[in-house]
Amino acid sequence: MIGSLKLVLLLSVIYLCKASEEDVLELTDGDFDSAISQHDTALVMFYAPWCGHCKRLKPEYAVAAGILKNDDPPVALAKVDCTEGGKSLCEKYSVSGYPTLKIFRKGELSQEYNGPRESNGIVKYMRAQVGPSSKDLLTVANFEDFLNKDEVVVVGFFEKESDLKGEFLKTADKMREEITFGHSSAKEVLEKAGFKDNVVLYRPKRLQNKFEESSVVYKGEPDSLKGFIKANYHGLVGIRLKDNMRDFTDPLVVAYFDVDYVKNPKGTNYWRNRVLKVAKEMDEVTFAVSDKDDFTHELNDYGIDFAKGDKPVVAGRDADGNKFVMSTEFR
Repeated sequence: MIGSLKLVLLLSVIYLCKASEEDVLELTDGDFDSAISQHDTALVMFYAPWCGHCKRLKPEYAVAAGILKNDDPPVALAKVDCTEGGKSLCEKYSVSGYPTLKIFRKGELSQEYNGPRESNGIVKYMRAQVGPSSKDLLTVANFEDFLNKDEVVVVGFFEKESDLKGEFLKTADKMREEITFGHSSAKEVLEKAGFKDNVVLYRPKRLQNKFEESSVVYKGEPDSLKGFIKANYHGLVGIRLKDNMRDFTDPLVVAYFDVDYVKNPKGTNYWRNRVLKVAKEMDEVTFAVSDKDDFTHELNDYGIDFAKGDKPVVAGRDADGNKFVMSTEFR
């Protein structure tokens, strides 16, 4: 009986893997143009079967394909074997390393894909490629729902056409993979928000705290709207992940602990708030929190084999890149 159950489970896993693989289009020199032109937006992976990075990416890519095919509108994910049927394609699109990913729109090459290489990140990145770069918030309900996202959002409020609106829409086009944008000219939305001809960055509720404002209004500084967003996106203490490490510059102080906004948001914010209290008084230093399990390799570089206990371990680098570790217990 147990053996039969194991066989059923094994067959189920094999079926699911096969089904997800089938969601990825396998294209060649002969059918690429006709197939890819049928999709408004498509992501294409150019690969070699022997490539280790390609082998690691394939299962994540397949999972993303299964999700994105059901979107409205759908996003197609395809792959091209540069060692067999896709040699000419790989030469045409200047593929020099594997895997190389490129985004196509209506059959034409649009841009290089420089996003994450895990399924959730691929899905988020490609969803940002579909439709307008900024969502038109036509009603108060649209606006309130938009602010309920678990991420930073940037909203433009425009009573009339202006240079600011033009800058906003251009910035949204450039940053659509990184930031979620919305805008509105609806009178009821402008009255509800209390803004006219302004751009406002809103922090998600889970990150709001007493040490900084939950929203920041753009006033033409630092020197551009993009600069304003970059300067304020992470707030006083950012959630530092593998995908956004480059956003955090030296001098840098990081508190490593069990950062989990799904299972333990209250506990996560308890320690983050303690770091915020210090960061509020030291604006010349960049502060962040990182999950200790995701950054084990980094802790090892600091000479920390394992972050024991529930309290954060604090480490960082000065302006010259010199490393240091806080020797006393976090209190």
